[in-house]
Amino acid sequence: QEEEQLLREEREEKRRRQERDRKFREEEQLLQDREGQLRRQERDRKFQEQLRRQERDRKFREEEQQLRQEEEQLRRQERDRKFREEEQQLRQERDRKFREEEQLLQEREEKLRRQERDRKFREEEQLLQEREEQLRRQERDRKFREEEQQLRRQEREQQLRQEERDRKFREEEQLRQEREEQLRRQERDRKFREEEQLLQEREEQLRRQEQRERKFREEEQQLRRQEQQRRRQERDRQYLAEEQFAWEKNRRQEQKLRQEEEQRRRQELERKFREEEQIRRQQEEEQRRRQVRERQSQEDKGHRQVLEPGTRQFAYVPVRSSPLYEYIQEQRSQYRP
Repeated sequence: QEEEQLLREEREEKRRRQERDRKFREEEQLLQDREGQLRRQERDRKFQEQLRRQERDRKFREEEQQLRQEEEQLRRQERDRKFREEEQQLRQERDRKFREEEQLLQEREEKLRRQERDRKFREEEQLLQEREEQLRRQERDRKFREEEQQLRRQEREQQLRQEERDRKFREEEQLRQEREEQLRRQERDRKFREEEQLLQEREEQLRRQEQRERKFREEEQQLRRQEQQRRRQERDRQYLAEEQFAWEKNRRQEQKLRQEEEQRRRQELERKFREEEQIRRQQEEEQRRRQVRERQSQEDKGHRQVLEPGTRQFAYVPVRSSPLYEYIQEQRSQYRP
């Protein structure tokens, strides 16, 4: 039976060893699969990073091109706006002066017309009054019919005079208006020539300014290209440094992960080995105790057989599970050779 027990233990030990080797191979396979997955993930990450870097460079070039176009458009718009504002101001100033002069001329002409009309009216009234007074003195002694006739004749004459005055006034007014219109045309032509001269000078000034601005833009564009080249070089240098730092960081992280995984695997294997060793020792201890109990049982049987032929020496036989039985067995084991 002990040989069979030993064979069973050897077979159990061999089975446990095979099971442990199988688990170890499975864990090794899982670790290799995980490392392969990490390598694939790292390759995909580098590819994605390269795509993102290309996309970032393309967007940066597009934004720089758009920024240059917007700046050029803003400068053109600002220059056109200033030119339009100045031209608008010149026109408004010219129109305002013209309106003011027209207003002054009209007021002066109206005032002169009123004064001239009042003066003529007063003179004619004075003349009429004097003549009428004279006629009244001359015709005072005449008869009523002659007075009536004279009055009608006076009225006709007055009407004729009035018509004549109106005709002369219209002619004079027309002549005056023609002279004033001619003067205004001459003044407008003179001001127009002056404004044309100012506009030509302004255009010449704008052309010179535009030449200066074009030269300034060319210099600014050259400086911007140099600055862009410097920024691009700085960005590439910084990007290479960041790439090197990221690669080193990922390498350290991967190394740390592999070390942690290896340590965890070793700890797991050691824990399983300790558990199996504890189970084996427990089984061996249990087996040893079982063998001890079996031997003790056999010895107890032999002892009882020796006691049975004679008189009974003990009125009480302890039970195996009692404390007295365990104490007896412990005392026997101490003196057993």
